[in-house]
Amino acid sequence: MFEAVTAWALAIMVAWAPPGRSKIRGAVETEAEGQARYAEIARTVVNVVYEPTTQPLFRGAYGRASTAALLLAVAFHESGFRRDVDLGIGKLARGSGTDSCLMQIRVGSGRTPQGWSHTDLVQDRQKCFLAGLALIRRSFAACHRLSVRDWLSAYTRGRCVENDPSSRSRVDLATRTPRSPISDAEAMRSVPDASAKL
Repeated sequence: MFEAVTAWALAIMVAWAPPGRSKIRGAVETEAEGQARYAEIARTVVNVVYEPTTQPLFRGAYGRASTAALLLAVAFHESGFRRDVDLGIGKLARGSGTDSCLMQIRVGSGRTPQGWSHTDLVQDRQKCFLAGLALIRRSFAACHRLSVRDWLSAYTRGRCVENDPSSRSRVDLATRTPRSPISDAEAMRSVPDASAKL
C-alpha cells in the first residue's frame, strides 16, 4: 500500500520541480539521478507521516496524505528539492546562512528542540522532515485564530501574520494537490498493528 502513496508523492514532486534541470553549483544532476533522489525523499516523507505514532496535521480519511502534501509543499517552496540543499553542499544550500535541509530549518550552529544539528538534518532526511513537521505543528497552534491559509506564517515569518503570502503559497499549493489514490486507512493496513492506532 505504501508504494501507491510513495508513487503519488513522487509524482507531485516531479510535477512541481522536474528533476535534472538545475544549473546551480552543487545542485546539478541528471534527470535519472534526480528522479532516484526524489524517490528517496518521497519515501522518507511517507515513512514519517504514516508512522502510526505520528499525529497528522489534518483530520479525515486523507489527513495523513494532506499532511504529506503540506510537507512537500513547504519543502518545494523552501528548497525546490535541490540536490545541494538536500545534501548540504555549499553556501547556497543554507539559504540565509543558518538554514538546513530541504525544510530550511533555521538551526544555525545550534540544535533543534529535538537535539539535532545542521549535520544531523542534512545527513538524515527523516530528522529533517520530523523537525519540519514539529515546527509546522507549532506554527499551526500559534496561528490557529487566523485564516487556515495563514497558519504557516509563524514557520515562514517567525510570527503569526495575517494575509502572509509565504504561508498562503505553501498552504494553497498543498490544497491544490491531487488527492492520494488511497485513503489513510488503506495505506495504514500495511503497517503492523496500525489499525488499532487510527
